[in-house]
Amino acid sequence: MIDLARRGSGLGSGAGRTGLADRAAAWAVLMFSAGTILSATVQRHLFEQTQTTQHLIEFNVGEAFALAALLSQLLTVPDARMTLARSDRAVLVLSALAWFIPEQHGVYLATTLAGSWLSLRGRADRHWAGIAQIWLALSIYELWGKLVFKMAYQSIEGAEIGLISRIGRLVYGGIGTEGASLSVRGDWAIVILEGCSSFHNLSLAVLVWLSILKIAAHPVDRAALAALATSFGLVVAINVARILAMLPSREAYHFWHDDAGSSLVALAAVVAMIVPALLWTKERTCAPHRRP
Repeated sequence: MIDLARRGSGLGSGAGRTGLADRAAAWAVLMFSAGTILSATVQRHLFEQTQTTQHLIEFNVGEAFALAALLSQLLTVPDARMTLARSDRAVLVLSALAWFIPEQHGVYLATTLAGSWLSLRGRADRHWAGIAQIWLALSIYELWGKLVFKMAYQSIEGAEIGLISRIGRLVYGGIGTEGASLSVRGDWAIVILEGCSSFHNLSLAVLVWLSILKIAAHPVDRAALAALATSFGLVVAINVARILAMLPSREAYHFWHDDAGSSLVALAAVVAMIVPALLWTKERTCAPHRRP
């Protein structure tokens, strides 16, 4: 990762010590990130009895993109900038204690603390800023976004039910609503909870989008934000279509909520998160550079 040969032939020299510090810092960041994800993954598989394919796809994609983005920051960091002060190492060790919290989402207190520390330190280097942003985006998706959305969902529930019912009238001709329930027949209805909301995984779209930008080394600009908004719209549309597909019968509900349909929706949503950002970065990369 760091070429010590370029630092000088003697490990006892100042250049050699700098090279060792760079390598140690890069490995510390990588091990901390991988350890946090590994702890959450182990708890997910050991402590939760039911793991749907949909949830596994969503979690694994977010974690994989975050880890890839972190690797891209570590591999492109300039010489002599990947160093950790004693206080930085102490914060990483303290944050790593969250790995042992017996709750898979609580594990991401680790990336919350470490990312907040790096942000508050105000390092000017964009690679350190990128690492902090990825850690915070990962913790928002895995922990804080879920908590905030759970508390705030009642305030947006009515608007979501109204949106789904208006679109549903175009599909079914008529749709009944009562509180958070939707129905197209008298003997069957479904209730929309926050976990099934059309907006519940938008934080994953932000994490994937940010990771792609970091990997491609592109800044956040108006076009990038437009790509994110496109992903939001596609994800919401896919989730609304899934909810409407569950309305006709109990069998349709189980297919789209628990069986192969849920996996198809998760894959479609992930594609909707990835493609707009990829197309935008490709357009930026292939665009001709104007000479001043």
